[in-house]
Amino acid sequence: MPAILRYFLLALQFLTRLPVPRGFRTTEGELGKAAAFFPLIGVVVGTGTAGVFLLANKALPISASLLVAIAFATFITNGFHEDGLADTFDGLGGGWSKEHALEIMRDSRIGTYGTLALIFLILGKYTFLSALEPSRTWRWLIVAHTAGRWTILPMCRWLPYVRAEGQGKLVAKQIGISAMMFGSLTLLLVVLLVEWRSADIILAVTIVVTLVSGLYFKRRLEGITGDCLGAVNQIAELSLYLAASIISKFHST
Repeated sequence: MPAILRYFLLALQFLTRLPVPRGFRTTEGELGKAAAFFPLIGVVVGTGTAGVFLLANKALPISASLLVAIAFATFITNGFHEDGLADTFDGLGGGWSKEHALEIMRDSRIGTYGTLALIFLILGKYTFLSALEPSRTWRWLIVAHTAGRWTILPMCRWLPYVRAEGQGKLVAKQIGISAMMFGSLTLLLVVLLVEWRSADIILAVTIVVTLVSGLYFKRRLEGITGDCLGAVNQIAELSLYLAASIISKFHST
């Protein structure tokens, strides 16, 4: 099997519950190389979510269609990034020191901060997407899922991984220039789905969310964990839906 296909399938297996060919085997050391395809997996998930939304909208009201699409995206990714968001908010909300925060983040139980973060996340996605015309919604779903997964690349390249073990460490220590370039090219091509003014905003919002989140994690934890990567992924996606709703309001006036 060609190496590029192996890395794509590994990224697909790591970030989603979509099936890969039977007998597919890989090594842990290849996970970092597969990270270059994370934004492309965002395209896959976003396209699937957009398709579900468009199909549901043929039979259901827009509100129900959005709920079905959001549920589909969560299911197809095993709630992987949402879990990271919840753990991150629990740790950073309840931990007064780096060590305490990391200890809380490792706990599989969800706390108050994590629960509230998930509630506001789902409500935010639903509310912001509800402000869009269906003809725009499917485009933003693809773009936001792609951009969210792109944030993993600069975060891993910029900040150290603070745990001694974990799958996130396998990704973080191997992000190279080629992975950054391929992932960034994927994002740049996807933003062509929207008009150029919106494309500029998408890139600006994604970069700002990544930068601000990275600076915060550097100050609080002196680096990142896998949960942090999932949190930034979701914050970037939510922020883009917020940007889309603001743009939509200006377009309607």
